[in-house]
Amino acid sequence: MKITAKPDAAEVVALGGWHPRYARVLVVAGNGVRALALVDTNSDGVEINADELSKDEHGHWGSSSGPVPNRRAAGPFGYRSDEEGLFCAYGRAEATGTVVVQVDGQGIEVVANDDGWWAWIRAAKESANDESVPKRSGRER
Repeated sequence: MKITAKPDAAEVVALGGWHPRYARVLVVAGNGVRALALVDTNSDGVEINADELSKDEHGHWGSSSGPVPNRRAAGPFGYRSDEEGLFCAYGRAEATGTVVVQVDGQGIEVVANDDGWWAWIRAAKESANDESVPKRSGRER
């Protein structure tokens, strides 16, 4: 079995139930266990979903999704943590390549693709006193 840090675009489209003729994966970030993908569900740049993916006990990716606020301007679109402490963020930068974006008062280094899209995901630290881990309630911003 091939171990991947993140699913590829074809996996994201299939898992999200999107039609491969119309859906376009904008960006995917992963940490080997969890992943985040932004999907333009009908390639018009208007309806964009954030798909959160995780591996099951057999190493297969599974997915859940939700709409991203309709914003075409640069900046962070959203971020979230869950009961397991996962922290992820996504958005669009004005520049391409490595950029630092501000998310919930924290500067994070991301790589924006040729269209400016970026996604970032990491496992949260164990310590509840670690100031580098944003304290979120599990809801999306």
